[in-house]
Formats: sequence, C-alpha cells, structure tokens
Amino acid sequence: MGSSTLIDIVSSMLISGFLLVTALQMDEKAVQNTYYSETNLTVQQNLTSLVQNLEYDFRKMGYCADPNLQPKTYMYLVQGDTSSISFVADLNNVGVLDTVKYYLGGHVPGCPNPHVKMLYRQVDSDPAVGSNLGVTEFYLKYLDSFGQELPVPFTAPSQVQMVEITIRVEPAAAYDDTTYSQNFALWRQTRLISRNLKNR
Repeated sequence: MGSSTLIDIVSSMLISGFLLVTALQMDEKAVQNTYYSETNLTVQQNLTSLVQNLEYDFRKMGYCADPNLQPKTYMYLVQGDTSSISFVADLNNVGVLDTVKYYLGGHVPGCPNPHVKMLYRQVDSDPAVGSNLGVTEFYLKYLDSFGQELPVPFTAPSQVQMVEITIRVEPAAAYDDTTYSQNFALWRQTRLISRNLKNR
C-alpha cells in the first residue's frame, strides 16, 4: 500500500513537471508570435512613412511652378549613383527650384540590427536630416527611354528618363539574431522622372 502511494506521488510529480514545461514552452511561443506580429506591423508602418515622403519629392523632380525657371532636360538630374541621387524640384510649389539629395549613410550606432543604415535627405544647403526607420537597402537604377539600364556614374543626365528605386526595411531589433532577414518589407518603384519636363 505504501509503495503504491509513493509511485502515485512520483507519477503525479512527473506529469505535473511535464505539464509545466509544456505550459512554459507554449507561453514562450505566444510571446514570440506577439513580438513577430508587432515587429512586422512596425516594419510596414516605417516603410509606408518612408515611401510617402519619397514619392512626394520624386513626383516633383524636374517641376517648377514658374515655367520660365523649369530646368532644361539635361539639368533636372544633378548626380546619381546606386545609393544616392540629387535632383532639382520646386518642392513648395512657389516657383523656386530646390536641390534635393537622398543618400544612404553608414550603420546606425547602437542599433542591434547590424544591417540598418541611416537614409539622409538634404534640401539645398540645409543640414542633412537622417531617418532611422530600419532601412537596410536603398538602391537606385537609372534607365533610358527604352528601359535599358545606364551605367553609373552617367556622363549624360539627359539620357536618364526613369529611376527605379528599391527600398528594404528590417526591424531595428529582433527576437533573436537570426530573424532580422526573415521579417522585412520591400518596396520597388519605377518613376518616370521626365514627365514634368515633357509637360512644358
């Protein structure tokens, strides 16, 4: 009778321990899933915010409210390579041309994700303003009127009729180091940057 009670007690302890371990694993999985969901939402929101600002500026490329000041075909694009671009645009629609520059900087100090870099925007001679929204890629391609990629640095800006922009955003911090590249958002857009010039 005594040995049977002892076996029952040991069995109960084993079952309780198993159930406890299972419960802890389920709790950890729930926390992980919640973290992934919140991280994914943040990444999507960051990308949306970034794209809205980019689209506003790129739509203005080559545009000026004063037709007499609108740049000639070969003057709207100042400089460009695979990670930076400078162009002229009347950002405030007041007939004054601004020089807008976007470029990708280095790694963000203190950011757990080693791939995240600062994306800078500079208007005229104002100080460059950096956005720390988890950008890991800001890649630019320049295309001619036939859709053929032009080599950079280009010697004839007038040949550039389209710019393809690719942006990749990852979380600044992840549940563990292996999930940075698994939870990302990618945006790719081709802008017909010569449209404003053709509407003169």
